[in-house]
Amino acid sequence: MSAAILIVDDEPALNELFVIGLNKFGYSTEGVLGGRECLDLLKTAYQPDLILLDMMMEPMDGWETLTHIKADLQARFIPVVMQTGKNLTYKEAEKFSFYIEDYIMKPITPKRCVDFIQEILDKRKEQIEFIEKVKATGCSADQLERMINLHRAIDVSQRLMRLLDDRYGKAGSSESASDETYGPEEFQEFRDRINSEFFSLQKKIGLTF
Repeated sequence: MSAAILIVDDEPALNELFVIGLNKFGYSTEGVLGGRECLDLLKTAYQPDLILLDMMMEPMDGWETLTHIKADLQARFIPVVMQTGKNLTYKEAEKFSFYIEDYIMKPITPKRCVDFIQEILDKRKEQIEFIEKVKATGCSADQLERMINLHRAIDVSQRLMRLLDDRYGKAGSSESASDETYGPEEFQEFRDRINSEFFSLQKKIGLTF
């Protein structure tokens, strides 16, 4: 069975382009024209394997939509890839690390998007295997959820760091920060903290690889 992809973009032409384009590559693709439509669809029996979510939408933007998705017990574990033409900041990278699987800069064609999609779907299989290993330790539900979130955030933050380094250089730049007090050093400190917490919790629950 082909993977089900949900496109959330309030530009009708782009939405249709991705739905038609990804269908041609063998995916089962649906499109909605906004955050509210996305949330309404996810309340039905429809459960996509991946959501491609545009950041710059109105009246509900991508971040608000993402927050609602991750607060929904039924939808919270669906992988989400953000799409936007807006440059990512280091502060946003920290925030997104716990919620998304990847971050794609527009413009991008459906053909180029296929590699991103397949990589995320492959990683999803690895995440499911990781979840089963954590469950096997007999840890609490809270510990399980925290391990899942940390595991994803470590992986996503590493990829976002590479994206930011490529865009702004390893030293960062004033262009990169909406908050001048938060740059590459602060983001690395965040990454160090979540790595430390992950290994500490891993030891506590007796997880071995």
